[in-house]
Amino acid sequence: MKILLAIHKRLMSFYLIIAFILVWQFSSKFGWTNATFVPPFTTVLTEGADLGLARILVHIAISLKRVVFGFALSTVIALPLGFVLADGAPKLAAFLRPLMQFLSQIPPFILYPLFLLVIGPGENGIYIVIFWSVFWPVLFTTMQGVNDIDPRLIRAAKSMRASTGDVLFKVIFPAIFPNVMRGIRSGLTMGFLMLIGSESMGADSGIGWMIHNAQGLGWIPRIYLGALIVCVVGFLLNGALGAVEKTFVDWKEVPEDVII
Repeated sequence: MKILLAIHKRLMSFYLIIAFILVWQFSSKFGWTNATFVPPFTTVLTEGADLGLARILVHIAISLKRVVFGFALSTVIALPLGFVLADGAPKLAAFLRPLMQFLSQIPPFILYPLFLLVIGPGENGIYIVIFWSVFWPVLFTTMQGVNDIDPRLIRAAKSMRASTGDVLFKVIFPAIFPNVMRGIRSGLTMGFLMLIGSESMGADSGIGWMIHNAQGLGWIPRIYLGALIVCVVGFLLNGALGAVEKTFVDWKEVPEDVII
């Protein structure tokens, strides 16, 4: 019984997904949808088998390469910049904040045609879209994390003669890490979605291109296959970041029985 309860607890969050797949599979059979435009789930899986696992993995690998490169470049710039603006130049940060907030509200997908005009079609435009999508969430959450640090923590560390490096790596970084991870997860999600859109406009490979190509050729099951791949890859990426966050931020969680 305990084993069944443990399995039930683990599968609880997947029950709705299973129900959705079942409704998708039998909706055309019961006349709820037209099988031509909403092919059954098994038809989509058959389309994936016909396309071949190797080709699907190639498209996934190309898309992941793009999103990881753009994400890494954006994070490497946004993290130290956010830290410097919030901690070392707060007046400059206050001066620039209205401009940064204005720019962050511009959807990167709208800017993509402009990027094409400036730098031409190809990989660079896709990387810039991902960079733009990830940059702002990481920058703002890093700045917020630095501003939210309790100054008493820093004073306490210095009173115990902690070095600058110890204060930075043992006090400041752990304190801002939850905010940074929230920004990274938000930025990566947005970057991945924008990647799919930009691949449909300026690429000759990748998941987004596969969906766009299927749409142009009228391969409806392949369109659904591409959408399914996007959901699975996005789910796995978010789950991986969630695992990283849980590993390094568990220290913030206090069990109820020890709360005073």
